[in-house]
Amino acid sequence: MSRVPGSDRGGSRLRRVRDRLQDERLDGLLVSHLPNIRYLTGFTGSSALLLVEPGVATLFTDFRYEIQAREEIGPSVALAIISDGLFDELALRLSEEPPGRRIGFEPAAITVRDRQELGTRCGTVVWDAAGAPVEEMRSVKDPWELDRIEAAVGLAEHVLSDIVSEIHVGRTEIEIAAELEYRLRRAGSESLPFEPIVAFGPRSALPHARPGDRRLRAGDLLLLDFGARVDGYCSDLTRAMVARPAESWQRELHAAVDEACSRAIAAISAGVSASTVDASARDYLAELGLADRFGHSTGHGLGLEVHESPRVHRLEERPLAAGNVVTIEPGVYLPGRGGIRIEQDVVIEADGCRVLGESSTGLLEI
Repeated sequence: MSRVPGSDRGGSRLRRVRDRLQDERLDGLLVSHLPNIRYLTGFTGSSALLLVEPGVATLFTDFRYEIQAREEIGPSVALAIISDGLFDELALRLSEEPPGRRIGFEPAAITVRDRQELGTRCGTVVWDAAGAPVEEMRSVKDPWELDRIEAAVGLAEHVLSDIVSEIHVGRTEIEIAAELEYRLRRAGSESLPFEPIVAFGPRSALPHARPGDRRLRAGDLLLLDFGARVDGYCSDLTRAMVARPAESWQRELHAAVDEACSRAIAAISAGVSASTVDASARDYLAELGLADRFGHSTGHGLGLEVHESPRVHRLEERPLAAGNVVTIEPGVYLPGRGGIRIEQDVVIEADGCRVLGESSTGLLEI
């Protein structure tokens, strides 16, 4: 059972939201993004709204989650079990207050239809797009969260070492993907952060390849990208292998990507811009004439979601902060031949960073 850990963690997080409301001169915030609801309350169900007001935070959910919600949420949150739609109960709650109240909403997490419904059903409220205040809070992890992410990394690394014996010439991508999913769940992972990427040979040049029926052949590059989830928190690892015999171009390509990953990690520290970290990997690959085959960002934030703030992107000028957890994952993809990506999970610290996990990034020959 997952809860906001600690006796007052949910309450302290809600107080920070209320401080933000005061700064923005809002009378409340409607939280609809489920990971944000989990972060603030501990609730893990699939249907809910959270209304945070100066004096009370109310979780609206339905009968399916009544027992679960009472077990998961702390004393800082009131529970409202709805009998009709979530917006009906929310409208009834807001109708009890004077008209003209300014309530923020999460613009990235609400559909146009739902926004229209809010306006129709809650006509006495002035709705304000509130940006992403909870995501900003979530981007800086506390020690408990870091422990969960590190546990998820350790779990993924355990499965990585365990599955190598199952990978051999003749097996299909989808068979190895199924083995990964089974072993991750058996090892204790909750629902997986994403469908594992398993790609052989030329298909490893597809950064987000879906596992198919291609069989592993001698000389193929092999790309594995997968993660685990512990108490809601994700890990995300990518490793490259080659089915013997390895060719010199494969070793050279791997060495280039591995060095780009190391350079990006070496550039990380609190206060350094994400674009500087990205450039550390990208510029090195450019020196080798490989920049045009590295087309995605160098990394992304990691936490309750596998992709969250901050991004490690060439256009992201905001500085990284102590407590951020990011992936560093440069890659080079050669159409018709294959690709290499190496991904590490890293926590930013005041004077540098720390790589989570202990598994080697070296090219594994199987």
